[in-house]
Amino acid sequence: MDDPSSHERAAALLDAHADYRVLRALSSPADYPVVKAQGLVRTAVVIDVETIGLDLDHPIIDLAIQRIAFDTRGMIVRVGQVRQWFEDPGKPIPAEITRLTGITNSDVSGKRIDADEAISLIASTTVAIAHNAAFDAPRVERRLPAIAGHAWACSCNEVGWPELGFDGRKLGHLLMQQGMFHQGHRAAVDVWATINLLGSAMPDGETALAKLIRQAEQPSVKIEAVNAPYEAKDALKGRGYRWHVDKRTWWNEIPVASEPAEREWLRDACSCERPQVKPVT
Repeated sequence: MDDPSSHERAAALLDAHADYRVLRALSSPADYPVVKAQGLVRTAVVIDVETIGLDLDHPIIDLAIQRIAFDTRGMIVRVGQVRQWFEDPGKPIPAEITRLTGITNSDVSGKRIDADEAISLIASTTVAIAHNAAFDAPRVERRLPAIAGHAWACSCNEVGWPELGFDGRKLGHLLMQQGMFHQGHRAAVDVWATINLLGSAMPDGETALAKLIRQAEQPSVKIEAVNAPYEAKDALKGRGYRWHVDKRTWWNEIPVASEPAEREWLRDACSCERPQVKPVT
């Protein structure tokens, strides 16, 4: 059974049976099935970071950036080589982070991100994409302030995964529901997993990338439930709000047109009379 074709025949046989679900490892970038472009072609970078903790001032220890090009349909037409850097945080990596990521103190000792190359890669594209951009974007901008203000899109929260029939939003779980798996928690691996997820066809035939770009282009606002009582946390979480560790407040990003109704809901359901609202570029 060392013949790859025999493996695939066995997998196809199991996949055709209702009692089995087959997961396939992600292909290499060289084998990614890019398609011929139609219409306008734009570029994006997919980014992931690993840090020594969850606070904003916890330094990055692993940064990966990979360029893709996509056409009007949201189909991926080119995949670039991943660029990945370790960076010495100047302090020991916590044991829990090493357990989670596999990154050790010796991996990062004396290493530095090539800031000029990273900035050039990001600035040359239309948009930066991350799976949970609320975490990655501020940390990348803190480390690379020259790209502050660049457009970001979030493949975790700006794709309607539940409405598309998916259970959850975690990268690995979404991949498995599309019949793929990866060994996560390293920046370059998670970047490649995100690209494969974005290029996947959804039940309606459109790619996740097409849905993400369309949503990201809509005008939206960030709304923070300032001074909401502790008792409102379950209601806020159930409505899609996320906890901002540094600001210690619940927040969400919503379409501009939904702002009046959201203010009313916050007032009635959470006793939040004066939420903070900021436009998102």
